Order: sequence, then structure tokens, then C-alpha cells
Amino acid sequence: MAILKLNDLKQLISSLQINYSPAELHGFLSGLVSGGIQDESWKTLTYQFTNDGHAFSQVPLKSLSEFYQQLNDSFDDVNTLFSLWLPDDENGFVLADSIAEWTSHFLLGLGLAQPTIEKDATEEVSEALNDLEEIAKLGYDEQDDNQELLDAGEEIIEYLRVITLFLHSHFAKPKMGNKPQVH
Repeated sequence: MAILKLNDLKQLISSLQINYSPAELHGFLSGLVSGGIQDESWKTLTYQFTNDGHAFSQVPLKSLSEFYQQLNDSFDDVNTLFSLWLPDDENGFVLADSIAEWTSHFLLGLGLAQPTIEKDATEEVSEALNDLEEIAKLGYDEQDDNQELLDAGEEIIEYLRVITLFLHSHFAKPKMGNKPQVH
């Protein structure tokens, strides 16, 4: 079953019986993919950080595996279908919280996939990591304007998408270069 909507991801999280939001799980798995994990080790890392090291039941694990593959494929698509899975309601405060959750969990997944990232980073990667660390600290004041938060959130989401694709191209060596190009 392909997971195509946020509600599908919420159902998957419920069936996995983990205490993660869709933003957190998507961010974590995106970090693993961007960090270049191409083998089954993503499952062990996911068990460790979402389920106290315990494996998931077979049915939800199958759905999670399909979602991980779907996510991995979205990075490698010629049209780059990768996008952040965040709530799409009109609440800027919820969006800001979700962006911070996604980013902090993305950094966790990336760090697990690339344990020596800090010392091996190029200047561009270091700059991207610094930006991600700042975005993970994203906050707001209760008096902030909802529309301004929504507008700023959209800009940050696009920037996160670009950084994520950049890191993926750096660490995961995308397969899309192997696909024939139509001119």
C-alpha cells in the first residue's frame, strides 16, 4: 500500500505504536535516506530510536518498509518528487512546531547515517548543517501573526527541501544520473 497522504502516515504511525508525529518520523527517515543508507540498517536504527530497540510487527513493518522505499525513490526521481510531510492546515504555530520537529529528527537520522559528518564535512555541508541546527530551534512568540508565520514557514520548507536534496546528492549518490535523459 503506497502512503500518499498525511492521514496514511498517521495510520502507519498508529499501527507501529510509536510516539512520533508524522513530521518527526518523516524527518528521521529522510535523514537516513539523505545520509546514504541503502541497506537494511535503516530498520535497526529506526527500531532503536522509535521503539526502544524492539522490532515492529510484520504487517506494520511491511508498510513502513514500503514507505521507506517510496521515500527513497522520491529522492531519485528525475522530477525530484521529494517534499516534506507537514500539516497543511492554516495554523502557522502548528506549522512552525512541525518544521522544528521535522528538522531535529532529520538531523538525528542524518547523524546516524553519517556518524563522522561534523569532522568530514565540506564547507557547503557545514553551512547546511548550521542552517539546519538553527531551523531546528525555530520558535515563535504567542503574539506573532499567523499569516506571517505561514508565509515564513513556506519559505523555510522550500529551503529545507533544497538542503535535503543537496545533502542527499552529497552522501547518497542519487541514482537519477544513471537514468537515460530525454532531450
